[in-house]
Amino acid sequence: MSEEIPVKIGDTLKLGVIKFGKQGTPIMIYKEFVIFLKNKKEIRLNEIIKIKIVKVCKKYAFAELI
Repeated sequence: MSEEIPVKIGDTLKLGVIKFGKQGTPIMIYKEFVIFLKNKKEIRLNEIIKIKIVKVCKKYAFAELI
């Protein structure tokens, strides 16, 4: 069974922050796929932010705030 990656580099999305990582990195989920925000600003839990995907791995991706 192959798992399809739901994002690609350059995609833009509006997502809510569901939690923060150990170092305060905002974490979001899109279609059961984890996305970490690279440039952390003052972002609150559940805040909807607009992001751009900048790196994609098998199980997660990295994004920047736009």
